[in-house]
Amino acid sequence: MLAQFAHVTRGALVESIHLGSVAVLDGSGGMVASAGDPEALIYLRSSGKPFQAVPLVVSGAADAFGFTTEEIALACASHDATARHQEVAASMLEKAGLGEPDLRCGFSPPLDEEEKAKVTLGMEPRSQIKCECSGEHAGMLAASRNRDWPTETYNDRDHPLQREVRAVIAGVTGVAEDNLVIATDGCSIPTFGVPLRAAAHAYAILADPYTTQWDGPTAWREALVRLREAMVTYPDMIAGEGNLDTDLMQLTGGRIVAKLGAEGLLCLAVPERGLGIAIVDADGSQRGLGPAVVAILEQLDLAEASTLGALREQYSGNVLNFAGTPVGEVRSVLTLESRAS
Repeated sequence: MLAQFAHVTRGALVESIHLGSVAVLDGSGGMVASAGDPEALIYLRSSGKPFQAVPLVVSGAADAFGFTTEEIALACASHDATARHQEVAASMLEKAGLGEPDLRCGFSPPLDEEEKAKVTLGMEPRSQIKCECSGEHAGMLAASRNRDWPTETYNDRDHPLQREVRAVIAGVTGVAEDNLVIATDGCSIPTFGVPLRAAAHAYAILADPYTTQWDGPTAWREALVRLREAMVTYPDMIAGEGNLDTDLMQLTGGRIVAKLGAEGLLCLAVPERGLGIAIVDADGSQRGLGPAVVAILEQLDLAEASTLGALREQYSGNVLNFAGTPVGEVRSVLTLESRAS
């Protein structure tokens, strides 16, 4: 049964209700809290990117090509394709001796309004570098180039790079490779279906890769620490201003690591507490995620009052009409069920 995340009111009526599920796990795989159905099968989509970037670091490519921390962060990103995002993605490709034609992510319209307008008006051509996943793909290309693997097919399910990614995903989620549900993501690489609690477990490991409850290889642990720190050092690279994951990392000063995924998924790592949190809005949108996050952070005492206030102001609060007049509100109604002993 799904949990209620948020009510959206208009006047005296509740006009819509966002439903979903939450799983909060520690590094041992123990369920700390939940709501709805923590066993619900979900695709990791872009929330899997920090783990899909592990081969970039483990292969030695990040160092061999002189990638900066900012560039490593972009390898974990679903960016808005601002001019800066595009510059960083292009730099990654150039350092690896590659270019835009080598990408296999395809084109998606920039989420940055100025950059989108330039394409729409014909001021700039459609380019795969403008795709929100271009940083991730540049990292995958670099890892393949450094290992002398074919770069033309790096996105194929049976490519050595994707087999390595699959092993990492199985390792951090605790789901055997044969039990992963594999499909094709929007950017043409494999994505992985796992229970929501398994996604939370992966983020508990991202929070503390050195937990004694995980037997992942040392190289993976070191890579995850480096990727995690890159994300919180450059949260604007992970998405962009006004996106929930970027805002969470900025508002908490990096105490929470956040990554959105398509179809209403948000995953959080909390290094100070060794927790992983996976949240999915069942309707596939993101509107219910902000109110749900506020409730989760408050109930688990994971954020200061000022941070919660800023998040409420941005992601809950008044529903405005076209004239800017309040006509309703987005109201958080989520209550977690504690599983702590």
